Amino acid sequence: MGVPVAEAGGDSPPPPPSPPAPRPPPWGCCDRWGPAAPPRHLHNRVREHQKLFQEDNGLPVHLKGGALDSALYALTTLICSVGTCYSLWSLAQASRPKKN
Repeated sequence: MGVPVAEAGGDSPPPPPSPPAPRPPPWGCCDRWGPAAPPRHLHNRVREHQKLFQEDNGLPVHLKGGALDSALYALTTLICSVGTCYSLWSLAQASRPKKN
């Protein structure tokens, strides 16, 4: 029988050290609940929302959520209008020559 290669030369480098094991989080009680754990107090309302958004009542989809959707739509429109007016005013101010 032959001699194994590692014993024959005797000059083989040692194996590299293994990486350290991952440490547990300092809050040991929370490692069971991560961001992937579903909240237990909520129920699935997909069917309810499907009925709400698929019914034909003549409203656009961005207003079918009720009063909150209408308020958010109006607020968004207001913010966009104010921003547009301000940018046009700023351009008009920048196009005028500076007074000394």
